Amino acid sequence: MQTLTVEHPVPFVLPPGQPIQVALVGCGGNGSHIALSLARLAYQVREQSGPPLALTFIDGDLVERRNIGRQLFTAREIGKPKAQVLADRLNAALGLHIAAVPAMATAGLLAELQPGYQTIGILVGAVDTASGRRAIHEALGRSTWRLWLDVGNERDWGKVLLGTTAEPRALRGALALGGICTALPAPTLRYPHLLDDAPLQPRADCAHAATDGAQSLMVNQAMAAVAGQYLHQLVIARQITTCETALDLVTLTMRSTPITAESIAAAGDLTVADVTTLPETTTKRKGGHP
Repeated sequence: MQTLTVEHPVPFVLPPGQPIQVALVGCGGNGSHIALSLARLAYQVREQSGPPLALTFIDGDLVERRNIGRQLFTAREIGKPKAQVLADRLNAALGLHIAAVPAMATAGLLAELQPGYQTIGILVGAVDTASGRRAIHEALGRSTWRLWLDVGNERDWGKVLLGTTAEPRALRGALALGGICTALPAPTLRYPHLLDDAPLQPRADCAHAATDGAQSLMVNQAMAAVAGQYLHQLVIARQITTCETALDLVTLTMRSTPITAESIAAAGDLTVADVTTLPETTTKRKGGHP
C-alpha cells in the first residue's frame, strides 16, 4: 500500500519591525477596491502602533461616467484623477497620509518612488495592459522594490500572483535555509505572456467590458478581496505560504498554489535540488586549494 505524502508549504517571511512601502499601480476596476483594503490596513497598523506603512496610489486616468457603479467613484468625481480622488477620500475618512501620483506608471517613475534599503517595498499591480506590467517587471529588477503582487482578471475569473524576482537564477537556493523561503518567481516568470502586447484575442479595458456585459460586475471586488488577504498576510502577519490564487466566480471556487520546492522550481525551469541547495559560491585558489 502506497503512502500519500504532501509537501508542506514553506513561508516567505518579512522582518517583523521593518517599515513597509506599498505602491498601488492602477486605481480602476481592481485597483479602486484594493485601495480601500490598503487604507484599512494602514489604519489598523497605525492604531496598533506597528511599523510604518506608507501608501502611494499611481494612475494617470481620469474618472469617467462609465466607471460609476463598478469602480469606487461617484458622479461628482467625473473628470478628476482617479489616484488623487481615492487618496483624498481615504485620507479624509481615516486620517491617513496616502500619496497620489496622477500619472501612468513607467519603470522610471517607479524607480523615482522606490523605498530606501531599510524599507520593504511592495508593488501592487492592478493594470490591464502589458505596458503597465512591463514597467513593474523592470522596476522589480532594477530598484529596491522587493515584492510584486499582481492582480488580473477576465470575464468572471482571475489570478493573484506574488513574486520577488524575474530571474530564474535568483531562485537557486530559495529554500536552502529549510524553514523559510527567500525568493519567489515573479508573475512574469510564471506567465511570460503577461508582457506580450499582442493577446490572442482583442479585449476591451475593464470599464468597457463591464458596460457591454463582457465582464462580471462582481469580479473586481472578489479579486480585490483575495489581494487584500495577501497584503494582510504580508503587512500584519509578516509571512505567507501561498504564491498564486485562482478565482472562478462561475463555479464559486478558489484554488491556491502553496510555496513549495516543486512550485518554485517549475516556474524557473529548475530542479528541486536547485531550489533547496545553496548555489556554489566558492572558487578554488591557484594550486587547487579551496
